[in-house]
Amino acid sequence: MSEKLYTSTPMGEAIMEALQQLNEEIAELFGSAEPGSVRAYVFGGAALHIHTNARGSADIDVEISAAMKLDLGEITVLYTDEHGDERQLVIDDTFNPTISGLLPEYYQDDAISLYRTADAPLHAFVVTGIDLAVSKLDRLGEQDQTDIVCLYQAGKFTIERLKAHAEEALLGAVGNEKRLQGNINFMITRLEELERP
Repeated sequence: MSEKLYTSTPMGEAIMEALQQLNEEIAELFGSAEPGSVRAYVFGGAALHIHTNARGSADIDVEISAAMKLDLGEITVLYTDEHGDERQLVIDDTFNPTISGLLPEYYQDDAISLYRTADAPLHAFVVTGIDLAVSKLDRLGEQDQTDIVCLYQAGKFTIERLKAHAEEALLGAVGNEKRLQGNINFMITRLEELERP
């Protein structure tokens, strides 16, 4: 079963355009780059939007894996949102998902393809909804909690699956294990409360 992704909304199209520009810049910088030699993984508000059509973001948190050192400068896409407002979207290629103490081990293997052509040096993916939720359990600020609820209500995971996935990620976590377990327990309780009549 393929997941519903929102890549045709104004912001979704802007994200895809930014990835296209990123591909073109890589191709220009490294003319001999092999297809798929640069892999990008989208996190943050951009990933949340792609999964749920919920809140947007002014930047795209993207982890870039490449054999060569990339200095891509700032890629900016201007677009008009669904309310007719002018928006700007930039790629944040300094984003590092390992800042989170909780990151599932196989998130790259499980990520969903977003942008890929036979000869493109860039292959871009969005992390799965459940991996995005788990990555938000570390900081677990008010916005992170809202994002996790949004992903849950969009049917991206069950409560049981999130708990198991988060506790598996906890085995390789960096940071205070007791605090991270407390965050997991808190969020599971909050989701369970949503189900109570």
